[in-house]
Order: sequence, then C-alpha cells, then structure tokens
Amino acid sequence: MVYRLVLLLTFLLFAGLYPVLAQENYEVRRVDFKGNKTLEKDFLMEKMAIKEVSWLEKAFTKKESFLYSGELMDLDLERLVRIYQSEGFLNVKTSLLPLIVNEKKQTLKVIIEIEEGAPVLTDSISLRILGETNPIDADSLLKKNSGKFKLTKGKRFRDEAIIQDVRMIEDAIRNLGYAYSKADYRLNLKPEKLTTSIVYTVQPGPKSYVGKTTISGNKHVSEEFIRKQLKYSEGELYNKSLLDKTRQDLYSLQLFRIVSVLPERDAETLKSPIPVNISIEEAPRLSTRFGAGYGTEDKFRTFLDLNYRGFLGGARQLNLYVKHSALEPYSARLSWVQPRFFGTRSSISVNPFLIRNSEPGYDTRTFGVNVPLAYQFNPRVTGKIIWYFEDVQQDLEAGDTEFQDSESDKFLYNKSGVLLSAVFDNSKPSFSPEKGVNLSLGFKLNGYVFGSDFSYTRLWGDLRKYQKAGNAVLAFRAMIGAISSADSSGFIPVEDRFYSGGSNSVRGWNRSELGPKRESGTPLGGKSIFESNFEIRYPLIWRLSLAAFFEAGNVWTESYSYNFGNLGYAAGSGLRIETPIGPVRFDVGFPLWNEKKGPQFFISVGQAF
Repeated sequence: MVYRLVLLLTFLLFAGLYPVLAQENYEVRRVDFKGNKTLEKDFLMEKMAIKEVSWLEKAFTKKESFLYSGELMDLDLERLVRIYQSEGFLNVKTSLLPLIVNEKKQTLKVIIEIEEGAPVLTDSISLRILGETNPIDADSLLKKNSGKFKLTKGKRFRDEAIIQDVRMIEDAIRNLGYAYSKADYRLNLKPEKLTTSIVYTVQPGPKSYVGKTTISGNKHVSEEFIRKQLKYSEGELYNKSLLDKTRQDLYSLQLFRIVSVLPERDAETLKSPIPVNISIEEAPRLSTRFGAGYGTEDKFRTFLDLNYRGFLGGARQLNLYVKHSALEPYSARLSWVQPRFFGTRSSISVNPFLIRNSEPGYDTRTFGVNVPLAYQFNPRVTGKIIWYFEDVQQDLEAGDTEFQDSESDKFLYNKSGVLLSAVFDNSKPSFSPEKGVNLSLGFKLNGYVFGSDFSYTRLWGDLRKYQKAGNAVLAFRAMIGAISSADSSGFIPVEDRFYSGGSNSVRGWNRSELGPKRESGTPLGGKSIFESNFEIRYPLIWRLSLAAFFEAGNVWTESYSYNFGNLGYAAGSGLRIETPIGPVRFDVGFPLWNEKKGPQFFISVGQAF
C-alpha cells in the first residue's frame, strides 16, 4: 500500500513538473508586462536577461532566438524588484503569469505581472556644511540652486536622481573656489508614510586657486589663439563652471575632434594653485562629403561639400557646397564664416551663390549674396538677421496671363532686403524626434528702403510638437503664413509665394499641386497658406517603423485670407528605415473627399516634419 502511494505521488509530481520542464529552451517570442504604470517596457527589457525575438526579427535580421530558462526568469523577477525599488517603489511585487505556449512551434509568450504600489516621495531636503569654520551659507546655496535639484518636495525618490543631486551640490561648491569639496547624503525614511527627508552634507575643504595652464596636441591652431578662448585666468579663485565653459567653447569652434580641460587636483595634498592641462586633437583642416540618392520629387540628386577649417587663421571656415537635382539642376554656394563675431554666441558669414530652381510652378536662375548674422541666446533659442541681394531671371511660361504683354520669354528683376528668423528647439533626437517642441518664426522685408523692383513683406510660423505614447511617437505640425505687397500691382516673385502639397506638406497632392493654378494647370502660388499635419510613428522590427498620417491645408491668392472651409484633406501611411543620415521613407497619401484625384507616392530622406 505504501509502495503504491509513493508511486502515485511520484507520478503526480512529474506530471505537474512536465509542462514547466518541457518549456525549458522554448523560443521566447514576446515578453509583456501587466501593471507597469510608471516604467515603460523598453526600460525594463534593457535590464532583463531574458529577451524577446519576434518571428519577423528572426526571419529578416537573422537574429538568434532567445531560449526560455526558468532559472533566468527567477533572476529577472528579482532584478525587476530591485529596479523598481531603485525607482522609489519599496513594496513592489513581481510574479510570472502562466506561460502562453505553442507546443507545435515550441515558442512561448511571457507575461510578468507587476504590483508597483505607492512610491516613496521626497518630504524635504536640507544642506549642512561641515568643518570647524562655516565659510558657506548653506541656506543661500540651497535657495540659489533650488531649480537644479532632481529631487524636491513631492517628487518620487530615485537612486539615480539623488546621485545627480550630490554631483550638482559638489559642483556648486567647487564653483565657489572649493576644488576639493565632497558631498554625501543621509535619508530619514518613514516606511509607514512612504516619505523620506534628505540631508545633504558637504565637506568643502580649503579654498583653491587656478595655477598654470599647459596646452598640448595643437598643430595648426596657435597656442595664442587657444589661450584667448580661456574663460579663467591664472591666479583666480577656482571655478569648475569656467573650466567646463572653456571646454564647451573650444569644442564648438569645430576646429577640434577632442577637447579635454583637466584640473590636476591632488586629493591627498590638497595642493593649490591647481595646474590645468588642456589636451586637444585637431579636426582635419580640409574635409569632404559626397552623397547621391533618389527621391520622387528631386529624382537623382548628388552633392559635394568641401569645408576648410582655420581659413586665414583662427576659427574661420570656408565652405563650398555644390548640388544637382531635378528641382535644382545646378546650385553652388560659397560661404565664409567668422564665428564669435560679437562675443562667443554670435557668428557672421558672407555667402555668394548661383542657383537654378526648376519647380512645378516656375523656373528661375538666381545669382546673389546674403550676409547672415546669427546669435545663440541659449542652447534652445537661436536668432538670425540676414541681408540679401538677388538678381533673378524667370523663364516665362507661354500664355501666362501675368505676363501677357511681355515680348520676351525672360523676366528679369532684382530683390534686396532683410530676413529675420528665430528658432526654439528642444526636440530630440535630431533626425527622428520623439519628444519636445520646434517653433520657427520668420519675417522677410523685401524692397522699401533696401531698394528692389518690388516691395513686400512675408511672415510665417511653423510649430512642431513630438510626444511619446507607449512605443509610438505622436507628431504634430501647424504652419501659417501670409505675404503683403506695397506695390499697386500686388505682384510677388514666384519663388517667394506659398505652395502646398508634396512629401513634406499635404501628401495627398504632388509637390506644389494644392492651391491656385494657371490656365495651363501649373501651380501659381499664393499669398496665404495654412497647413496642419498629424502623424503616428510606431517601431516594428530592427530599423523599420510604420507611420500613419492625417493632413490638411491650402493656399489662397489674397493676403491674410484663410478659408478653412476650403481645405484639402489627405490621409495615408508609410514605412521608415533608419539610416545614419536619417530615415528613408516611403509614403502613400490619399486625398480625401476628392473623386478626381488618386493616391500619391513619395520616396524621400528624413521625416516629413
């Protein structure tokens, strides 16, 4: 009887373990989380040992499948607890839900349930300066840097945030001359209330001064020029922010590949003054870029970009940019750039150019020069004022009613004026933004006191907003503009008119096709424009992503005239492949509520907006 009972229990044990043992080494197709309200899946997956490999990734990227391991899964569950606790969730619980198994294909889906619980919140922060003397006013320092703290009252406690705050406090003290300062912290955790107070302590050490600066690695750039860029002087009170600013400013000159500004501190002797070693590696004096590609609008395109650094000494640059495409049969631009024209934040350049534009609505040849003066107010805001002069030759279309009295097939005119622009941009990353805002404003004053064949103003604004929503990116754009003429004829040169439709506009229409037309059917352009775009971008596998968009817009012939009941609407979708030069995209746009038009296809480089 005992033998049979042992046999039965053994059978039941192995029967219960069989599904688990059988799932060992099955391919993990997908890992999902349930209850992770605070931390996103991508963040959690980066920390885990178990990885998901979809069928598409396996088929098209030859990525090796990840085999399931119960032991690794147990370790990952513990790892997830530690991750959440470092993010302030002390009472988090993790558990593995029943595996979803495909016995035939020997694949499975993992679902991890997370009970986050309430996080620990920061209750208060305070600062104490240690030492026999108290040379620093702790309250004043705390107040001065209050906007820099990652952890403030009511914020969720995070390990990484407090590490950053300790570094920030150390830097703030070092900016006051205490090069050897050390900061630490003490927590007063109240588990029952899920709050903690933070007491930062600082040992400032002695005051220090800047010693001799040595420079190494420069070959073509003179040591005298480099020393002129220093934001500190020998004998001054030590200030870490000035050392950092020196490094940033030297690097921004684009003369160097590597810039290191290293104070030679000695924590044992606490020596002062502190020598500074600047080590640099120069960028090549002459750099060349060449590229070629194809797009549905510009067809075959190619360019050559030559850049010479250190032209005539200092940080001046000379640039030659030559391009060919169907839209620009020839384009040559020469630029002489003088950085730091008025201080470190400004630059000026002189840019002569020769361009032929062959657009759907016009064909022009332009020879001219512009002189931009740029100023960077802060890392996010840049402003420009540009004076320009252009000599334009427009090829006239037969039967164009605007030039019905012309005896020539050429129309010649001059333009001169100023262009003011400002850009606010905190969107990132550069090629495919996932968050942030980009706002650009422009005002063009042509003629009037500057002398020109025509006098008019051109005003426009372009707003772009990016927001993450799970794995997807929501992108929005709105653009509006208007042109006003001061001439009795009301004539606006064709290249300055507004046009709508195309790969970067309303994609249910070809380039410049949406808006007023000539009798021949070619785009006429207008004096008022409005466009709005909304796009959802969703990653698929590898470097491939999917996009869906809805857009509206139109162009009107009159100034400041917007008929929103007469908008053209389009919807569509597309594929994106990420490359080092930006995403290559294929879009299909369908005009809505327009039976006369069919879908439009676009191939281009870069996001639509």
